[in-house]
Amino acid sequence: MLFGILNRMIFWELVKVFLLSLTGLTGLFLIGGIIQQATQFGVSAAQLLNIIPLLIPSFLPYTIPATMLFATCIVYGRLSHDNEAVALKAAGVDLLTMIRPAFVLGILTSAFTAGLEFAVIPMTQRMLQEELIRDPEERVYSLLKQERCIRLQGLPYYLYVRDVQDRRLIDVVVKRKPAKENDVSGSESKFDYVARTREARLVIDKQSNTLTVETDTNWVISGNKAIVDSQDNQPFEIALPDIFRRDKLIESLKDRSQTIDWDALPERVAFFKEEADKALLTRQVLMDSKPGQQLSVLEQFQIAEENGMKPSQIPLDPEERAKQVGHFSEVNKYYMRLSRTMDWDYHSRPALALGCLFFAIIGCPMGIWANRADYLSMFVICFLPAIIIYYPLIMAGAGFARDGKVPMVIGVWGANAAAAIAGVLLMWRLIRR
Repeated sequence: MLFGILNRMIFWELVKVFLLSLTGLTGLFLIGGIIQQATQFGVSAAQLLNIIPLLIPSFLPYTIPATMLFATCIVYGRLSHDNEAVALKAAGVDLLTMIRPAFVLGILTSAFTAGLEFAVIPMTQRMLQEELIRDPEERVYSLLKQERCIRLQGLPYYLYVRDVQDRRLIDVVVKRKPAKENDVSGSESKFDYVARTREARLVIDKQSNTLTVETDTNWVISGNKAIVDSQDNQPFEIALPDIFRRDKLIESLKDRSQTIDWDALPERVAFFKEEADKALLTRQVLMDSKPGQQLSVLEQFQIAEENGMKPSQIPLDPEERAKQVGHFSEVNKYYMRLSRTMDWDYHSRPALALGCLFFAIIGCPMGIWANRADYLSMFVICFLPAIIIYYPLIMAGAGFARDGKVPMVIGVWGANAAAAIAGVLLMWRLIRR
C-alpha cells in the first residue's frame, strides 16, 4: 500500500513534533521582530498587537526548514533508539518505505512555504508598512517618547522635547537647519534660528502632509535669521517627513522586492534593467560629446536629437559633462543592483521553499544514526548544519548575486545544492549499511 498504517503512524508523529517545534522557534523569532519594530519604529502597544499577525508569515520560510530537519531527526532517532528500525528491517520493510512520510511532509511544507513566499508574505509586508503609518500622529508621539527628538534626513527642522506626557510636549525646542546642513556643528549660532516654548502639542494634517507644532504659550526665538516675533504663539508648520506619508510609502514599495508578488517581479526586473541601460546610454553620449571642449548650442541640440535626449541633459561646459558622466555611472550601478535584487528574489523564493524537502531528506539518516534520546544533543546535531552551512550560504549567495560577482543560478541554488548533495550521500551510506 502506498501509505499504509506504518507510514501514517510515522507521518502523524512527524506532524506533531514539527508543529510543536515550529511554534516554539517561530515564537522566538517573533519576540525578536517585536523588539525590533518597537525600538526602530517607535510603535505603540496597540499597533504592536495589530502587526504581530503580519510579522509571523515572514519568519516561517526560515523556521519551517529548520523545524522540518528537527522533526525528522527526532522521530527517526526515536525509531532507531527503540530498535523499531531494526525490527522493521527484519520484517522486510525497506528504508525507502520508512522515509516516505518524511518525503511527503517535506513536499507539503515546501508547497506551503512557496505559497507564503509567492503571495502571502508580500501582502502582509505591504499591510505591515501601511499599519506603521496608519496613525502618523501616534507614531510621532511614540518616537518622541522614545528618542526625545526628531532628526530626519531631508527635514529642514530638528525637534527636541524634554518629556512627553500623554499628548503634551514638555520643553519644546525647534531648530531651523541652514541651507547647507554641513554647516551645523552643534552650536546654536550655526542654525538659522532656535525656537523654544514651555509646552506644545502636535497636529498632523494628512491631506496637506504637514506637521504643526501648536502652543498656548509664547515662543522664545534666538538666532540671526529669526523672522518670528518672540511674543506670538502662532504654530510652527513643518513638512511631514516622507516616512510618515502614505503616498511616499506606496511609491517606495515598488522598489522593495519583499513587498512585490512573485509573478510581478519579472516586470520590475525588466523596468530597472531598462533604466540602467538608459543611464549607461546617457553616460556614453556625454563621454563622446567633444571631450574636454565647449559645446555650442547648435551642437547641443544636434547631439540631443540624434540620441533621443533633451538638450538640457547635455551640458555645454566640459567639466559639467564630466561630472554628469560620473553621476550616470552611479545611476547605472544603482539600477543594475535593484534589477539583480528583484531577479534574485524571484528565483530565491522557490529555492528557499524547496529547502524544506532537502532538510527532510537529511534529517532521516541523521536521526537514525544519532540513535539516542538525548534531545539536547539532537537539537545540536540538527541545527548546527543549518546555522553553519545552509543559512550562511544563502546570505553569501544573495550578496554575491546582487553584486553581480557570481551567476544568479549559483547564488540562488548554491545552498540547496549543498543540502541536496548532503542528503543523497547520507541516504546512500545509510542504505549501504
